[in-house]
Amino acid sequence: MMKTSVLALALSAAIAGPALAIPAADLDQLGQGLDVTYTVVDNTQQDWVSFRARLDFTNQSAKTLPVTGWSIYFSHIRMVKDVLNEQVKITHVNGDIFKLEPTDKFVPLAPGQSLTIEFDASDWQAAKTDIMPNWYFVSEDNGNTITSLITSTSNHINGAVPTKPSEELPFVADFTSPQQWKRYGSAAITDYYNPFTAQDRYQRNADLSTLENPVGVIPSPAQFTLGSGSVSIDSSWVVVYDNGYEGQATFLANQLGLTAVPWSPATKKRINIGWSQVNVNGIQKWDEAYNLNVNPQNEIISIGATDGAGALYASQSLLQLVDGNQIPAVDIADAPRFAYRGLSVDAVRNFRSKDSIIQLLDQMAAFKLNKLHLRLADDEGWRIEITGLPELTDVGSKRCHDPKEKSCLLPFLGAGPNGSAESNGYYTAEDYREILQHAASLSIEVVPEIDIPGHAHAAIKAMEARYDHFAAQGNLEEASKYLLTDFSDTTEYLSVQMFTDNAINVCMDSTYNFVDAVVKGLVNLHQGVQPLKTFHFGGDEIAGAWVNSPVCQAFIANNTDGVNSVSDLSRYFVERISVITANYGLDMAGWEDGLMHSGQVYPRSEMANSQLWGNAWQNIWEWGVADRAYNLANNDYKVVYNHASHLYFDHPYEPDPNERGYYWAPRFTDTRKTFGYMPDDVFANADFTRAGAPITKEDVVAGAGVKKLLKPENVLGIQGSLWAETVRTEAQFEGMTFPRVLGLAERAWHTAGWEANDNAGTPVDKAARNTDYNRFANLLGQKVLPKLEQSGITFNLPVPGGVLENGVLKANSTFPGLTIEYSVDQGASWQAYDRLNPPAAASGVQLRTVSGDRSSRVTTVN
Repeated sequence: MMKTSVLALALSAAIAGPALAIPAADLDQLGQGLDVTYTVVDNTQQDWVSFRARLDFTNQSAKTLPVTGWSIYFSHIRMVKDVLNEQVKITHVNGDIFKLEPTDKFVPLAPGQSLTIEFDASDWQAAKTDIMPNWYFVSEDNGNTITSLITSTSNHINGAVPTKPSEELPFVADFTSPQQWKRYGSAAITDYYNPFTAQDRYQRNADLSTLENPVGVIPSPAQFTLGSGSVSIDSSWVVVYDNGYEGQATFLANQLGLTAVPWSPATKKRINIGWSQVNVNGIQKWDEAYNLNVNPQNEIISIGATDGAGALYASQSLLQLVDGNQIPAVDIADAPRFAYRGLSVDAVRNFRSKDSIIQLLDQMAAFKLNKLHLRLADDEGWRIEITGLPELTDVGSKRCHDPKEKSCLLPFLGAGPNGSAESNGYYTAEDYREILQHAASLSIEVVPEIDIPGHAHAAIKAMEARYDHFAAQGNLEEASKYLLTDFSDTTEYLSVQMFTDNAINVCMDSTYNFVDAVVKGLVNLHQGVQPLKTFHFGGDEIAGAWVNSPVCQAFIANNTDGVNSVSDLSRYFVERISVITANYGLDMAGWEDGLMHSGQVYPRSEMANSQLWGNAWQNIWEWGVADRAYNLANNDYKVVYNHASHLYFDHPYEPDPNERGYYWAPRFTDTRKTFGYMPDDVFANADFTRAGAPITKEDVVAGAGVKKLLKPENVLGIQGSLWAETVRTEAQFEGMTFPRVLGLAERAWHTAGWEANDNAGTPVDKAARNTDYNRFANLLGQKVLPKLEQSGITFNLPVPGGVLENGVLKANSTFPGLTIEYSVDQGASWQAYDRLNPPAAASGVQLRTVSGDRSSRVTTVN
């Protein structure tokens, strides 16, 4: 078995090797001098099937690109189908990695000459961030493989990675026609989306008005009464805590620059923190609940909470109310809507550092989110140190040019030949425990996810490297102990992300040795800091694996587990890891499609965990899958609503090619949409198809197999998700997360009176929703977002709306209170817009939003 594998690799390397070498110095000159432009030509040429793109190569170096001896590796998220230039060929390597190389018809590209290559690829690319950066040359020099970054495709501009896609990806041509920014366009199907104009935004914001000095808290308390007057906080105040509340008192004191003490003789100027009963609308609340009273007459602030989390949340509400050194008189009684209020972070596709996660935890706590679902392993990386399996991080946490993936993974998602600060990295045991400790101090539970059996390319390659290491020593028993690969499996499949080898073999006992070792490692990492409660196994997007695996064929032919075909193997896998996790006293979680097959939910009675929950995510309305959440809940699984239509923050804020993000579910998701999500009537959230055609709740219900939620008690809560394929830097991450996550926090904590409730037969009150959003948007624009800016959070700046009315400029924002600037000289100078004294202007005036030193994209009013 091993000999065959080594021979195949050797032959592959010999065939793939370049015929002639290029000296390293020459290759570097070519890399620095090859000017590349990527242009999306037409997405509508073959609806749903393919689009056409064009590559323009111009040799600006002093060296000729020769007829052979080189190739170009690049990331491309769509499968390349046909190359329309006989001088080159493009082949798929794995995942999103492709290889462009000359054919025998290639004409050497001399200095100053250009070459145009058109090709067709699957589906569409309607945004600049669909195109990945950091393409690179590969050649040989003195028998060694050498690489050279093609500088024109680098996303490092003047030593840094810009936040705006138009600045980060200058080699991607502008999208100037509907054929470029639309995904399809024929009589059969119409893409209704066009980039918003300034006038479009102005109309979308037309129902918003500026409120003078709004006072409130995000997320909204259950009961909030604003009194008269305010207290002035100064250094003479003290925070006094009851037994058991010292941590929360110390937190609040540190935030306010005060001292926390267990007792004080003072009768005034104190903040009391202690236990109390909490009644919300006449109902006793016990978990995470609090009372907050600010009394200007007595100069006393009282916080009474049912537990430490409630005291922390009361402190967070109080901090939001601070304006300078003034705190208004308020009386609050508050408790959460859902026990589960989560955010899932993809730390794999591009890495999030320990400091980044700790900063995020601070902001999650500020807005009363209490679950961090941290994805630690995927096809493109492994991000957590596991004792006894060093290859997981030695190999799986790095990307570089290593076609055999023995020392690192391929440079997926535009990582470049040597990887990048964003693509490489992992959490050491110490890092992870620091994250856990900080989360625990803020009443946030960390839920680690290791995605299996699909999305496991990194783990598979790491364990193959381990196999090679021990096999070379002749220790085949140890080599095979955690192996995830049946080397004799000839199954051909392609995952959604175009991997051909990303599903671990579920018929091998070594696979379950591996799962047990990883679960044990996570349990040990959590021990003594924040004991692990739930293991999230992912389980999503398994693509046609195991069909021709001899190991699986033998297992199917002879087992006592009810496995009669390949289609039974996913259920079998879930049941086995359910037992493994239950043996460690853990609950288990997975994505919805990991808990069902062909619409049939796996029997809950066969799962060993006391609690098992699924993230319901795929709800493209016209696909008939929006009922999966109800299906799971009605079959006694717990459910976390994680619907991509409203709660996936990797989607663009607008349907514009210059906005960051994928757009496979909705075309865009702004903060207002997330704010408007209604958990008590999932189908009532239906608004538009992927193409932008209106769709109603009635349309969705008609196509749903499960039409009603029969067991609402099984809904744990809601969660937002940020996937990181196009999100590299901290600034990009924060811009995609904030402020949408505040809309998530609002709906996870607070039930609004305008929401639809299916079981109660209550429809949405759209007028009340608009009024409520106006309150929310004003709080963000005038109070919350400026504080985020001061805290160093680079939230997304919305592009303003604007119109010209009788020669006067009218401008508005989705967050009234943010500063809008205008320019009448094509951006040479900018002036602050005053809504009370709008300026005279002519067609061509430009608008942008600013906060601190940052600015939004610019829009032109015509």
